[in-house]
Amino acid sequence: MARPHQAGFYPTPAFLKEIIMEKQKHGLSKYTGAAWLMILPFLLFFVVTILIPTLMSLYFSFASIGDKIDFIGLKNFIAVFKDPLFLQSYANTFIFMIGSIPITIFLSLLFAVLLNLPHVHGQGFFRTSYYLPAVTSVVAVASVFLTFYNPTGLLNNVVTHLGGQPIPWLTDPFWARISIIIISIWLNIGFYTVMFLAGLQNISSEIYESAEIDGASKMRQFFSITIPSLKPVILLGVILSTINGLGAFETPNILFKNSYGPENSAVTVGVNLYKTSFELVDYGKASAIAWTMVIVAVILSLIQFKIGGKRNDA
Repeated sequence: MARPHQAGFYPTPAFLKEIIMEKQKHGLSKYTGAAWLMILPFLLFFVVTILIPTLMSLYFSFASIGDKIDFIGLKNFIAVFKDPLFLQSYANTFIFMIGSIPITIFLSLLFAVLLNLPHVHGQGFFRTSYYLPAVTSVVAVASVFLTFYNPTGLLNNVVTHLGGQPIPWLTDPFWARISIIIISIWLNIGFYTVMFLAGLQNISSEIYESAEIDGASKMRQFFSITIPSLKPVILLGVILSTINGLGAFETPNILFKNSYGPENSAVTVGVNLYKTSFELVDYGKASAIAWTMVIVAVILSLIQFKIGGKRNDA
């Protein structure tokens, strides 16, 4: 092949492409070692703290763990599904999610829209205030609410001053569930408000101006522009809140300490997993419970993706 220094040579596009690809190849090979060296700490961290424990947990779910580890097949899963407490824990968890997720998403979206209004003063203060619960210790929050839920606590004082009867927040199955749902909503609204606010700020103001010129009301703009534009963000929020709801543990465990609440109304899958593992010391059964959580989370996420539709539909 003729080279540039040879007389009468004119480089063709194909020749230039070949030279560029050759330089890129040498450049990549030059930095490959450095790249692997830089990501090596993360890879080691991932393997030691995530991959190996995950594989061990998967194996333990099919094993009996005592003086030695024996493979027993599906016996742990069969024992789990025959346990009434396991079924009750999933029923409670779904009740908590159904009661908290829609309200959390709705209020978060409402607050995000209000904070995104151009004439609102002190937006930085309100954003920080709303986000504070998301960075506050769940233990601290649940402990404070525990004092509110006392028979002579703040909430019952307000109810009695309004002429009502004291509410058995922690002794009645219905109100025990309501108490957990209230804390869950309070803890999560700030996080999703900030997430939705970021999505709102990515929507071009020109779209709203065009709709306003065409005579669209604020309500019509909300349902025809805001909601469709935020569809991927809302879907992400629902999926994240579902996954977090499946692993709910701290709040019911702190409110009811060593019990499962009145008539087992506060036991969640996370609480059942913790007590099976660390109190009953049945690691095989606990691993089986953990993997049912993984399977349920995957199934619910796929269903939500299916209902939510593709990103391009937004």
